[in-house]
Amino acid sequence: MTNRYPHRIRLHGGRNTHAAEQLAVSGDLLTACNYDAGAVYHRMPPTAVVTCRACRRVLDRQQ
Repeated sequence: MTNRYPHRIRLHGGRNTHAAEQLAVSGDLLTACNYDAGAVYHRMPPTAVVTCRACRRVLDRQQ
């Protein structure tokens, strides 16, 4: 099974690292927990540990 959320981002001023997917139409990133990734964010390495609890639940359900 492929990972639907391959990107890792940290929202500006945030402490959690979120899992995100890139939307095909707009190219924007949408987090697994549906947080507004249209806000200012910082890209993290794809191997970064996801620390957002809501994103972790979504990733765990995928497996």
